[in-house]
Amino acid sequence: MRLLYLLLAGMVFGVVLHLLYPLDRDKLHKPRSTIIYDKEGKIAHIHLSSDGFVRMELNASDISDDIKQVLLYYEDRYFYYHFGINPLSIARALWFNLQNKRTLGASTLSMQLARMMNDNPRTLTSKLTEALRALQIEWHYSKEEIVALYLNNAPFGGNVEGFYSASRLYFGLEPRNLSLAQIAYLLSIPKNPNANRPQNNPRRVEYLKKRVLKRLPQTPQIARALHESLYPSRQPLPDALPHLSATIKSGTKVHTTIDLKLQNSIEEYLKSSTQELAHFNIHNGAAIVLNNKTMEIVAYVGSNDFKSPKGGQLDGIVAPISAGSTLKPFIYALALEEGIITPLKNLYDISISIWGYAPQNYSKRFTGVMSASEALQYSINTVAVELDKVLGERSLYHLLKKAHLRSIDKSKHHYGSSIVLGGSGITLLELAQLYAALANGGVYREATYLRHIHASKPIALLTPSSSYLISQILSDVPRLHFGASWEYIEGLNRIAFKTGTSAHAKDLLTVGYTPNYTVAVWYGNFDRTLQVDTAQKPTGMRIASPMVIKIFKLLNDTSWFSQPSTIQKQKICQDVIALGECKSFIEDSIIEGVKLQTPCALLRPEVLAKMMESGTISSMEELQRHSCYEEWSTYKPLIASPIPNAHYIHHKALPDELKKMKFECYSFDTNTTIYWLIDNRPPLQSTSKTPLFEYLNEGRHTIRCLDQRSQMQTIEVLVEEM
Repeated sequence: MRLLYLLLAGMVFGVVLHLLYPLDRDKLHKPRSTIIYDKEGKIAHIHLSSDGFVRMELNASDISDDIKQVLLYYEDRYFYYHFGINPLSIARALWFNLQNKRTLGASTLSMQLARMMNDNPRTLTSKLTEALRALQIEWHYSKEEIVALYLNNAPFGGNVEGFYSASRLYFGLEPRNLSLAQIAYLLSIPKNPNANRPQNNPRRVEYLKKRVLKRLPQTPQIARALHESLYPSRQPLPDALPHLSATIKSGTKVHTTIDLKLQNSIEEYLKSSTQELAHFNIHNGAAIVLNNKTMEIVAYVGSNDFKSPKGGQLDGIVAPISAGSTLKPFIYALALEEGIITPLKNLYDISISIWGYAPQNYSKRFTGVMSASEALQYSINTVAVELDKVLGERSLYHLLKKAHLRSIDKSKHHYGSSIVLGGSGITLLELAQLYAALANGGVYREATYLRHIHASKPIALLTPSSSYLISQILSDVPRLHFGASWEYIEGLNRIAFKTGTSAHAKDLLTVGYTPNYTVAVWYGNFDRTLQVDTAQKPTGMRIASPMVIKIFKLLNDTSWFSQPSTIQKQKICQDVIALGECKSFIEDSIIEGVKLQTPCALLRPEVLAKMMESGTISSMEELQRHSCYEEWSTYKPLIASPIPNAHYIHHKALPDELKKMKFECYSFDTNTTIYWLIDNRPPLQSTSKTPLFEYLNEGRHTIRCLDQRSQMQTIEVLVEEM
């Protein structure tokens, strides 16, 4: 009966102690390192834990029988037979210590785990505390969980904690791939972590291994392990994907979609190429590769060199850049869907001015008549701006807003027509996603780098038909565009691509795609400094295209798009404007159900004047018979000469007769009489298209052209005599 009372009192005492000194379980679940895996399940990057340790978690299900057997034979062979304290071991240790006057440990695995919670000196008080904590651990956790907790919290020297961490850092292996000899050596380290780790005592490795193995039952397997030579060494932490890893929450295991072999190759290419481009003052680059089918990111290179002092830690994939001309294909796709253009329909490329915004082509030249395909391939600014204007509520701005691009966060009025030429900010990731939409039949989804995470909800931006036609056009860029880069494209599988160069060449871009992959590459400077102005001016074509082509050669993708059944061949009138009989018929690709149209606004005053000058429009009567004439007749007259805001210089020695300047104005009214108002002079009269020659003295002059409907255009010029 007394024994029963003693047991009951002991239980009550234990419960009281447990209530007064509860187990702090957080100390057994310390902050973990962030581990990032590639698509094959290989570790690509390991971050230190928030408290500065390499502490990788080993799940109970991943602990092999060999690891468990060696651990328990070496540390606690009666582990499954005690409740946290082993009275027999304590008695044996006391007897041995009294007889031999030296210490023999009696700590169970649970008591050692308790010691890891608080690194206290080995005193009697500490032992009693450890005993209490061991009982609490056994109460809260199963035996298998305790084994896992020990392996995850055991110290392995320096800032290395946990068996998994030691396995990776000392042998470069996953725990499941360790040999018995390697397991034995690793499990010897926690006895004296800093003395037993390999970099401090390589000669002891053999001794420690044998010391552990001799505790096990001697079998042929153990005999082989005893003779196995080990060469552990501290290995550097894997540090691939530095930019991607910076976005990942601390203490997590993340399985990514990254192809590490492809990633490493692109990093090497970018690093080498920026070194070669230093003479252009180009020091940074970035690249991203998407799998179009799954919208998985398979390569994510945020900069050419993460360790570079020139902004290497900045992420060029999510940094705002100018799109340059890379958004133009989406304008053409929208225009195809509206029937405003067909691939071979002719358009005019001549100087324009819209609401005070005067776009110029990159070449500073205007090419006249060209097909829609050529206008896109040659990246003609004026045509793209005009097409976007006539698209109205289906313009580029509305398409980008429909895609929910975070970079497009202001009103349409704020961007104006400059959005067509990269006047709005965008990221390389957003640009790649837009082009992946072209590859996916016009369906836009956000990309992901997480395995088993589906891409975002699909958004239909374009039709499969217009996407296909744009892909065909972009895959047929003339050879002359490549210049010195032509060597890179010989033998290359078919790809569609578009280049972009921002103002002052601060952003140099190329995006390429096939049905399977989209590749986007950027070069520039993170500090936004200008590139060097040389005879070979840097452009997206010259600088970024070779890298895109190199990456596609690595991908070795032979896929190409199948033509949708909604695209039909049809004979069309290729003329810019059909006046009377069509002058040029051609067979072209037409989207089924789309009615072809030429918006009156597309034939602006500059185009009409050019057509009148060239004889395409032979008379005002011919113009008057067109259905758009009512709108055209409201156009202000257009002064073709002198050039607005021009600076004219005359030689003083010339007679005034030879200093006369050409005055030419086009009116779109049937009554072609026009009036010239030059400064405060009396009005001069002429007719539309008929030039007038007048002398202007030195100074600034205001010139007005007025038609019979009281429509007027005003310009200013400066005349100087030398």
